[in-house]
Amino acid sequence: MLTRSCIPRSWPGWPSSTKVWSPSSIRLQFSRNVTVSRLNTHYLQIAKGRCVAYQSIPGQRRPTVLMLPGLHSYTHMNGQKASCLLRYCDMHDYPCVVYDHECSGQSIGDVSRVLFSDWVEDALAVTEKLTDGPLVLVGSSLGGWLSIITALKLKERLHGLVLISPALNYVWPYYHQHKSRLPPHARRRLEAGDPHVHTHEYGDALLKEDFAADSRKYELDLDQPLDITCPVRIIHGLEDKEVKQEQSLKLCKSLASEDVDLIYRKSGHHQLESPPDLELLLITLDRLIKDNPVR
Repeated sequence: MLTRSCIPRSWPGWPSSTKVWSPSSIRLQFSRNVTVSRLNTHYLQIAKGRCVAYQSIPGQRRPTVLMLPGLHSYTHMNGQKASCLLRYCDMHDYPCVVYDHECSGQSIGDVSRVLFSDWVEDALAVTEKLTDGPLVLVGSSLGGWLSIITALKLKERLHGLVLISPALNYVWPYYHQHKSRLPPHARRRLEAGDPHVHTHEYGDALLKEDFAADSRKYELDLDQPLDITCPVRIIHGLEDKEVKQEQSLKLCKSLASEDVDLIYRKSGHHQLESPPDLELLLITLDRLIKDNPVR
């Protein structure tokens, strides 16, 4: 079902003559009308016993929009950001794909064996097998880090990046921060290699020592240039207690692209999921696409 939070009234593409917001007014104005909650979920096999769940909508225009999920459930394909992106792309006839990492959300896998490298492989497989042509990658929190990792490997197809509270080099410190708060018996299980599902205000998240250690080989050195030359938009809340705002400023300076905008929201928290936050995300994506048409 459509909600006010998913479609702000001033959303790009919203008819200026519309006086009253209602689902029926959308049906009158737009011939394309996907009910996001009723989209079929499909599965892409990565390897034996490893599959990622995804949802997609087709489109005749370019670029394709791909959302890369983060660690917590609000960044997954059943979250508000994914739903808003699907709706935006449906209304504007752009292809869109959203998915869940293996062993998270609706995806399957062996949680005892999953590594951060598998999530990187998931992102590349989804990009290569479920999309074609120019790509705009959208990533929230840890999904922002994965977006940059993916962008560096697929530079020739990259049309743009939209990063929301990007959590770079996030997993190793996150693991140790939350491990230290667990009771001794849970810490001992982690050190022995057992996974632990950590209950967090942002949603359940995986704690696993080899997963966290594996992530370190993907950590980015922001003191060195990042060879990304496409337009980049970064949105970060000044009330974010999870990721320091200064990291986004440092990322902005390290990107090779000259077309980089960093937007700070004074009242924004890490999730950036209030109706004005979602509206800003969609306006930012809309302007990036329209200011940089696919040739």
